Order: sequence, then structure tokens, then C-alpha cells
Amino acid sequence: MALDQTMMLDRSVVQDPYLFYDELRATAPVWQAGPQDIFAVTSFELLAEAARRIEDFSSVMTALLYKDEDGVLAKMEMRLGDPTLAVADPPAHTAHKQLVFPKFVSQRMAVIEKELTEFAEACIDRTIEQGSFEFMEEIGIAVPIRAIAMLVGFEDSNDALLARTAFQLVELTSATRTLEEMGQIQLNHDEIRIWMQDQLDRRQGGASEHVLDAIKTAVETGQFTADQAMTTMLTLLSAGGESTSSLLGNSVRILAEHPDLRRTLQADLSKIPAFIEEAGRIESPFRSHLRSVPRDTQLGGVRIPAGSTLMMMWGAANRDPAKFDNPNTINFGRKLQHVTFGRGIHLCVGAALARMEARIVLTALLKRGSFPALATDDAPEWEYSLQVRRHRTLPMSWDT
Repeated sequence: MALDQTMMLDRSVVQDPYLFYDELRATAPVWQAGPQDIFAVTSFELLAEAARRIEDFSSVMTALLYKDEDGVLAKMEMRLGDPTLAVADPPAHTAHKQLVFPKFVSQRMAVIEKELTEFAEACIDRTIEQGSFEFMEEIGIAVPIRAIAMLVGFEDSNDALLARTAFQLVELTSATRTLEEMGQIQLNHDEIRIWMQDQLDRRQGGASEHVLDAIKTAVETGQFTADQAMTTMLTLLSAGGESTSSLLGNSVRILAEHPDLRRTLQADLSKIPAFIEEAGRIESPFRSHLRSVPRDTQLGGVRIPAGSTLMMMWGAANRDPAKFDNPNTINFGRKLQHVTFGRGIHLCVGAALARMEARIVLTALLKRGSFPALATDDAPEWEYSLQVRRHRTLPMSWDT
């Protein structure tokens, strides 16, 4: 396969990128993916190295990528607000993570699990009544949005607004839109900011199981600016909604397509967590994230000049045969070495929540007498995005 920069954005490659990833890893594991100093790293070893070298590869976003008139990646330089959490480097990142992370390992997780199980069961019951249904709409998006709303502490949660905002934010970072299309993406800036500010104003701060109280306290003590508080809420919403929505859709599709795997799990539900790890590895919910390059450096012998953008290709690294035997197959006994939830200091704080949500939904589905099948007359489609591996549509039906 001759590598060409247009291949990165070719729709057929985006739909099924793995042969392309194989070629990149084999011939150019650090590859210039666009004329404006845009590079992609696809091997597990070099991606892990880049994740460690935070002085050379910064999480502070300085640009968004888009599709230029020639169909190749280009970038739009821009400042994206005060560096916060996932898009910050130490010491800011460390301080912000310490504020948020304890909420993801708190006793409230047990309460959320009970409430979320009831919610997921109700969603599944509704789809059974419908017979034919759109999995992403009815379950794949609904459950993660409700889960993140529970954890953050949103009251009277407006799930429709939260879901719409989460996916609009991801659309801006898809890297597949033209400049014109980027300008047409309408974020619910006023609506979501007014709604979230009202949610924050209601909180008392202080000791609490909710992330929202920690954010309120951080603002009152000067640890967060108002902009950082808003960015943190939006980041948790976007990342929490996106990663699990992708994971759920991918996992259910794999089981629908592989009845042998489904029977294995139905016979032994204790294997569901191992399956979730493999499903997340083989179809990484996030295909890539961006790193900015503040100074001249090298990676894998390739010179990367200051001002460049590096694409961390998680989906490619997770199928690297140098790291994983038979990387394109599910192996329940595989060691936990994937980069599905990131690597290094930016390991996703919500990984435990995402795993719990997937376990709840898959357990509820697999305990039923039947399992939903893929629609025979309407094929699933992936989002046209270089950042996420989420189904845009996943039509399914229950046996009647």
C-alpha cells in the first residue's frame, strides 16, 4: 500500500482503518500526515514514549485540525482557553486531577451503579417493546449521559442538552470537517453555559460526593477560574459521554456479529470485564488525541519541529503485533496493557466509570433470553471522525 496523505481522511479508510494502520506501523510509525507539520504516531512503543515525554509533547491544545481543499489534514491555530485537566500539563493538570479524581473512586460509585442498573434495564425494556430500535439513541448514548450527570451532580438533568453538547464538542475535534463545515458547527454555548452555571450556583461546595461541589469549592478558593470550572464540566461531559458511548456500541456490535463470543459470556458472566477490555482494545473508543510540540524534537528518528501537532493514534497502537499476539482477535486471557483509556499522566479519570457502565449494560443484555441482532436492511455506520470510533447509527432488532 503506497502511503498518501489523502488516505488519512478517505471515508472508506475512516470506516475501516486497520489495514492503513498496519501499513503505517510497518513502514512509517511516525508519519507526516499533513503538510503543516502534522504527524501521526502509530506504534505502541513510540506512542508510549511520546506519552512519557510531556516536555516535548504537550497536552495543551494550540490548534484544531480540519480537511483542506486537497483532502488532507491542515490546522487552524487557536487558543482554547485556560489549560484545564485533560488539556493541561503539570502542575496545573496534577492539581486539577487531585480535585476531580477522588470523586471517581468514592462511595458514590456504588449508589450510581444501583441507580444506573435500574435505568439501563428500563432502556432495554423499552427497546424490547419497540422490537426494532436504534441502539445508540436508546442505550448507547442514554446510559453514559445519565451516568456522568449522576457523578457530576447535575440536578434535574437535561439529558438531551447534555448529549447534544457532548457530541458537538467532539465534532469540532473530529479533524474531518472542512473550514466551512467547522464554521457551521453550532455549539450550544449560551444555553449550556447558562444551564451549567445555574447548576454550579445551586451547590454549597465543601465536602461532598459530587464533582460539582469540588468545582464550586475550587472556584471559591481560587484554585479554578470561572473559565476553568466551565471547561472542566464540559470536558467531563464530553469525554465521559463519548468514551462510553463508543465502547457500548462497539461491544454490542462485536457480540451481535460473533455468537460464539456471546455464548461464552452467557455461560460465564464473570468473563464480561475481560471482554470489555478486549472490545475497548480492538475498537478503541478514542482513535486519537492531539499533542502540541513546544520545541524542536525527534520521535522514532523523525525530526518534529516546534509548532507541530502530533496525533496519538490509540486505535493503531492497540493493534500493534509487536505488543499483542494475534492483535485482531479477542483474547480473554490477555494482559491488561492496552492504551484504550490513554497512557501516562493523562490516563482517563473516568475509566472505572466507563468499565462499570459497560458491565451493567452487557450483563443486562446477556441475561435476557435473546440478544438483539443487527438490522438486516440497514447497515451500521461509523462517525466520520479521526478522534472517535463511535457508531453514528447502529440499528438493531429483537427476535420476536
